[in-house]
Amino acid sequence: MSTAISSVAQTSGQPASLICPACGTSSALASRAWRFVNARGETEWLRCPACDSYFMDGEYSLESEISHTQQMTWGDTEHGEQLNNFKQRMYNSILKTITQHVQPVGKSLLDVGCSYGGFMEAARAEGFDVYGFDIVPQAVQRVTKSGMRAQCCGQVCDFTLRTEPFDVISVLDANIYWPNQPEELAEIYRRLKPGGLLVMRIVDKSWMARIGAALQRVSAERGQKLLRRAVNDHRFSMPVGSFLSVLRKTGFNVVSASPRGAVHSDQTSLPVKLSFAVGIALWQTLGVFMAPGAVVVAERPLN
Repeated sequence: MSTAISSVAQTSGQPASLICPACGTSSALASRAWRFVNARGETEWLRCPACDSYFMDGEYSLESEISHTQQMTWGDTEHGEQLNNFKQRMYNSILKTITQHVQPVGKSLLDVGCSYGGFMEAARAEGFDVYGFDIVPQAVQRVTKSGMRAQCCGQVCDFTLRTEPFDVISVLDANIYWPNQPEELAEIYRRLKPGGLLVMRIVDKSWMARIGAALQRVSAERGQKLLRRAVNDHRFSMPVGSFLSVLRKTGFNVVSASPRGAVHSDQTSLPVKLSFAVGIALWQTLGVFMAPGAVVVAERPLN
């Protein structure tokens, strides 16, 4: 299989039934961006004209997604548990943000895409009544063995361990795997109490993907390398501004959005830490987003 990346300008011929997973627009309106080999094999990517997101072409299969995740480090039991320790800096930072708005004792929290339960453990230690769900059975088993309530399922609407609305719902590095983000956000909105918080750690390397797509015209090898870093194994890459627009269209009030607090670990590499530092400065001074990720807090209005 060839590893060359090809950039194509023609209009996508995909059926209108397929959508941009980031914003829900028909993929029949999207243009082709590139084809290349990443952690999922050879994939073709489209660019959405409505939200400027890049997304992987093709139908979504939960079974295939489970199989793929189990092959990645965060889906493997040994490495997944190691990541629980690795990400303590991010967990503590996000909990600090949450507790500025919500007193945790006696309050409920659902962690969407909970993986091996690292954030759930940190939230439970703060006093939250924690729940979670994930698509990987081994991850859910690990969480339940730790004495926390978790369910193996793929969507918020399939979560049945609690029917009452939540005070907080967290989504940390999980939305980039959703097949239909507007649908999931609408269900999260429904499952929150009025005044409840949605807290997300989102990835935005769409700016890097744009640079990589341009660079491949000069150097296919360098462009490919940058695109791999930008896309990783994600299903879409969405600009922060577009994501905030989708949140508002869903009915949420955006409380805050910043690269600050989105660094995963004290052990994160120096170049990544520097990219966050530069990204924070650009976001705060010019409103330009060029960081690897951001923490977003949104509220379901009281009325």
